[in-house]
Amino acid sequence: MPKVKTEALRDGMKVAADVKNMDNMLLVPSGCMITEKLINILSAWGISEVDVESCDGVEDAGDILQRLPSETLKELTAGLESIFWEAIDSSPVQEEAFNLALRRKAKQVLSSRSGSHDEHH
Repeated sequence: MPKVKTEALRDGMKVAADVKNMDNMLLVPSGCMITEKLINILSAWGISEVDVESCDGVEDAGDILQRLPSETLKELTAGLESIFWEAIDSSPVQEEAFNLALRRKAKQVLSSRSGSHDEHH
């Protein structure tokens, strides 16, 4: 029953242990299937990792940022840095907000590329 970082969760994984917030309120029951919506909810609650049942290939799925060409990642990073009002490393909260925004942009870029790729076939 490995713990998986929230940003590495994928659709179809199965939660192995109840996920609760700081007040011990149940957010996700054991046995629930992971969906994109659920990943967003967990992120919004600040849940950093989740116990999942057998997750072969999670490491292979990798960080979404690693799936971007380095030039695209540099462009996204520079664009986001220009809109942040403080240095990214000025606080853990600022750094986490930046990382979440960067991953969201990366996801948008990758989905737009796969969508335009699918239209040509």
